[in-house]
Amino acid sequence: EWVLPIEYDVLEEEELIGYVRVNSNSDDLNLSYRIYENALEDFKDAEVDSIIIDMRLNFGGTPLGLANYLTKNDIPMGQLMYYNENTGDFEPEGDPRVYEAMTKTYKFKTIVLLVDQFCFSACELESYALSQVPGVIIIGEWPTAGVEGETARGQFELPEGMSFGIPTGRFVLEDGSILLEGVGVEPNIDLEVTYESVLSEDDVVLLRAIEEILNQ
Repeated sequence: EWVLPIEYDVLEEEELIGYVRVNSNSDDLNLSYRIYENALEDFKDAEVDSIIIDMRLNFGGTPLGLANYLTKNDIPMGQLMYYNENTGDFEPEGDPRVYEAMTKTYKFKTIVLLVDQFCFSACELESYALSQVPGVIIIGEWPTAGVEGETARGQFELPEGMSFGIPTGRFVLEDGSILLEGVGVEPNIDLEVTYESVLSEDDVVLLRAIEEILNQ
């Protein structure tokens, strides 16, 4: 199925809700920015108060900085650290990474972020940055995959045209915790996986997000 990297719509519930689905962070990035900016402008023109950003089933690529449009604050993303065999410690590489707010930002009464276990790598960075926007509500049945490790130095070519990649670096936040690895972006509304939810023909996570917005 051929889809755009980002798709959006206005859900006509009891109130208008903007819905953005980020299908990929590895497709045409310039097109992704233009669609996202167009979505926010259309939401503004339609006087949409609340939005849902859906990061589910996104396998990663390059972070777009979607959160930068939704807050006037810069978002710290951690210090890259590599292990030094000579000292036996992890040591910083370069400057701490920061996502800088855009000059023009958009404000919504409620922002809901949808995540799942199939959100990998850059999708996790995107989701983490969005989770740092004040007031964002994160909903899902699972956290993101928790596999955001730096692999630039861990790429190996193997015989028979095969390759192998492993994380060799890690991003450490100001409080000393490791960014995302092994944990992922965790929902603050954690939906239980049930027999009924698995067999339901409805998108139960999206329906819960709409319910949360309408109850605000």
